Amino acid sequence: MKPDTYSWAEMMAVAISREMRDGYFGAVGAAAHIPMAALRLAQLTHAPNLSFMCGGSGGLNPHFERLAESSSDYRNLVNSEFRYSLEDVVDLETAMRLDFAFVGGMQIDRYGNVNMTVIGDWAKPKVRGPGTVGLIFLGGFRRTYLYTEHHSPKVLVEKVDFVSGAGWLGGGDERSKVFREGSDGPQRVFTPLGVFDFDPVSRHMRLLSVHPGRTVEEVRAATGFELPVPEGVGDTPEPTAEELDILRRHVDRDGVLRALGAAR
Repeated sequence: MKPDTYSWAEMMAVAISREMRDGYFGAVGAAAHIPMAALRLAQLTHAPNLSFMCGGSGGLNPHFERLAESSSDYRNLVNSEFRYSLEDVVDLETAMRLDFAFVGGMQIDRYGNVNMTVIGDWAKPKVRGPGTVGLIFLGGFRRTYLYTEHHSPKVLVEKVDFVSGAGWLGGGDERSKVFREGSDGPQRVFTPLGVFDFDPVSRHMRLLSVHPGRTVEEVRAATGFELPVPEGVGDTPEPTAEELDILRRHVDRDGVLRALGAAR
């Protein structure tokens, strides 16, 4: 498929979907329409036994064909297989029962720490966010996947102004000194420009692949810290015709992802 036949949001959903494995059990936050579409796509393709909860609403495995823009939308509860109480959701998170979680933030730094609280000085911030909310549980997930719809130096920063959710903290083995064994921290970062992972030793974010139609130089210019680019980095594999067909006919019939990231 050519880059001008799909949107960047559809590219992100397909890239996320391919990371999922059959049998995983995880959760998404409130503003998670891209991960929700990706997880439903994975269920309909290669991971039929994948399960996920929708944010604080607790809806398990919504079988939607019309993608809602929030995982807390009541329509997700209507067609879910089950609904957990908020107490159950918190218990699952603190007991490290979830294989993964998808989270975003106002800022994401080079070590995968996430800020959803304040930008600027704490006493007089430039921007005040919703707070830590579910990010406080990032030590209770086996792995974390980060995503953002806006790839810019203001979002991907050298150091977050406030750690609402802990990634690899200061890098190296610092996270293992704070969190219990089994909580592996952030694994991937998905943006409109590419996919990123973390160096296994330094835990510094690095480029894994560039979305088709983008360049390494473009990604570096849009990132607020020095971005390592390992040798051999190439393009993110494009969506196949089958993936786009399933995504558009059985997951997102109203074209929410096409409208969000208009085709280039």
